[in-house]
Amino acid sequence: MDHLKSKLSIDFAQRSEAGQKAENQDTIGARLPDDPLLTNKGIAMAVADGVSSSEAAREASQTAITGFLTDYYATPDTWSTRKSAQRVLQSLNRSLWGLSRNSVYDEGLLTTFSALILKGNNAYLFHVGDTRVYLWRDGQLEQLTRDHCQRLNKHDTYLSRALGADVSVDVDFHTLEVHVGDVFILTSDGIHDHLRPDAFRVLIKTHCENPQHLVDKTFKAALDNGSDDNLSIQVATVRQLGSASQDDAMQVLAHLPFPPLLEVGQTLDGLRVEQRLHESNRSQVYLVRDPEERALIMKTPSVLYNDDPAYIERFVMEAWIGARIQSPQVARVVVQPPQARSCLYYLTEYIPGPTLGQMMAERGPLNISDAVEITGQLLRGIRALHRKETLHQDIKPDNIVLSSNGPVIVDFGSCWVASVEEIEAPFTRDRILGTLDYSAPEYRFGGETGPHSDQFSLAVLLYEMLTGHNPYGAAYGKAMDWREFQKLKYIPASQHNPLVPYWLDRALQKALSIHPQQRYAALSEWWQDLQRPNPRWQQNTSMPLIQRKPEWVWPMVAVVGWATAAVLALQLWGS
Repeated sequence: MDHLKSKLSIDFAQRSEAGQKAENQDTIGARLPDDPLLTNKGIAMAVADGVSSSEAAREASQTAITGFLTDYYATPDTWSTRKSAQRVLQSLNRSLWGLSRNSVYDEGLLTTFSALILKGNNAYLFHVGDTRVYLWRDGQLEQLTRDHCQRLNKHDTYLSRALGADVSVDVDFHTLEVHVGDVFILTSDGIHDHLRPDAFRVLIKTHCENPQHLVDKTFKAALDNGSDDNLSIQVATVRQLGSASQDDAMQVLAHLPFPPLLEVGQTLDGLRVEQRLHESNRSQVYLVRDPEERALIMKTPSVLYNDDPAYIERFVMEAWIGARIQSPQVARVVVQPPQARSCLYYLTEYIPGPTLGQMMAERGPLNISDAVEITGQLLRGIRALHRKETLHQDIKPDNIVLSSNGPVIVDFGSCWVASVEEIEAPFTRDRILGTLDYSAPEYRFGGETGPHSDQFSLAVLLYEMLTGHNPYGAAYGKAMDWREFQKLKYIPASQHNPLVPYWLDRALQKALSIHPQQRYAALSEWWQDLQRPNPRWQQNTSMPLIQRKPEWVWPMVAVVGWATAAVLALQLWGS
């Protein structure tokens, strides 16, 4: 069990001094947190060198380091490391740029910046300027960053990129797998500009087992070689890699045995099986009651996959994903301590009611107001997922339960979470996890997936509620590459259901575009067009007048019918 509780561990040392200068315009900083931040955010370290030509160089470097280490750890856990760090750095850059423009004394707040984040089994680098990050591995030294400098002549160079130099900044990003024994070294130019590469390698090779010795020896060597600049160095030696999963609880669950196929009346961990609701080659779903007679849903993994690490990891992730979402339109996961389970399974609340698929099979297409209302409620659930950087990826009628309080989204087996993708785990992301008839085209042709992908699936669901058909016909589920998708044509919903108004059909067509970039930029925009006619789509000159303006036609028909009847009556009376 020691392996299950393994946490990222490093030996670390750092030092920054003015050297021969009167003021130290370098700033360094690091944060080595405990869990849960260690798992969710990792270990961060950074070095910044205020640009000496700017009047506020020291303030710039301090602002960058302090702001980064504070704001990075305050970003949502659901953001990826790359997104979190880049958002923070863009904000810091705009802040420094704004301070420069608003300075009474025309002080420019410019600084170089290099950061290293160690998380799980990976390293993430963010870099602007000529500070550096090195990696020492297996006796080889590699510079991981590129100096953003332009040479003017044999002796002179200028810095081509820095934080605070413009309203936006291009931050270099690099990620790599971490090995035990790796030594990461961050330096300012007061160090690396005054050490020959071969001498630097000898220092690292000699002192890599003791970061503090390496820091002190490197410092002395740079000064002995005539360094007349500020000197800053950080050294991190990786001693133990972090667990691949999100936390210790998930690791414990992943090593529980699979339960057997359960029969009605059997009891597992005090949970009595009342009904087997669903069974497939991937999982089983039961209605159970706990010792307090509460009805719950139990999902168990299929024994067919008890030796499949990818399957086990994804199953364990399901409960974690569901527990993070708080919405009346998303099924609530019942959180249990891992020790309370003798086998691998998880529980969700029991929601009485049929699935949307069952209701449509019984009733056929729904009336327009009911279908739109259900869609609006599901939109709230989907947006709750998206706020946690989570895609559902399997929106379909059988995953929607119609409760007395509205539709509820269930099943997290296909969900994707941004912050989970970057943590190395035994599984690799399967792009086609959902049901083909409802999944967005980009899952199959290799395009970029995102909230627009769930928008497509929900639009397919609304189309089916209104018509009982697929918006692209039977060929959609068979298309597997871009050329096949290009051949598909949207079938107006009004062809299947003449009561669907033109403006609603156009809102559906936009959300169902094969091209992701042509869909709605936000779910709220789509919902607005579903609730009331978009002025652009209120008229369709190609449609018969009776469909475009029924409020005009029916009174006219009534008048004509009345007049015709009157004429016939007069003729009969006259005869």
